[in-house]
This record gives sequence, C-alpha cells and structure tokens, in this order.
Amino acid sequence: MPGFLDKVKQAAGDVADATKKGAASAQTKAKAHGLRGKADEAAQKLGYLVYRERTGGEAAGAEGEELVKQIAELEAQIAEIQAAPPEEGSAEGEETTEG
Repeated sequence: MPGFLDKVKQAAGDVADATKKGAASAQTKAKAHGLRGKADEAAQKLGYLVYRERTGGEAAGAEGEELVKQIAELEAQIAEIQAAPPEEGSAEGEETTEG
C-alpha cells in the first residue's frame, strides 16, 4: 500500500509531466506563429508586386516567383510542425528559422 510520501511524489511527477507537455505545445505554437508571420510578410510583398504589375505595368518577374516559393516553403513547414506530435522532454524550441 503506497504511503503518503509516495502519493506526493507521484502527484509531483504528474505535474512535472503536464508542465513539460504544456511547454512543448507552447513552443510548437510559437514556432508556427513565427513562421506564419514570415509567410504573411511575403504574401503582403507579393500583393504589392501584383498591384504594381496591374496598375503600372511593372512586371513582378523573378521577385514574385521567389516570394511564391518562400510562401509555399513556409506553409509546408507550418503544416509539418502542426502535424507532428510534440516530443516529450525535447529542447525543440532552441532552433530558429531565419529568413
């Protein structure tokens, strides 16, 4: 029969596990949010390029293609992050993606 201290240790362990899972979830959300911000910036630039192309005849050209490529890559990264289960006890939030 488990004693009082055993129950306290088990409860503390359960709290620690829940905290780790919550932190991993928060890191995943923060990383996805950061990538979403970068994708939104690229989409805004692309929108202005298209606007200038339609109103002033200035072709979007290679810059437009590069922005479309960036957005597609960022969307794929976001989907990958959101689809992957959070790794327990990992330090996944340490790595950043700079663009």
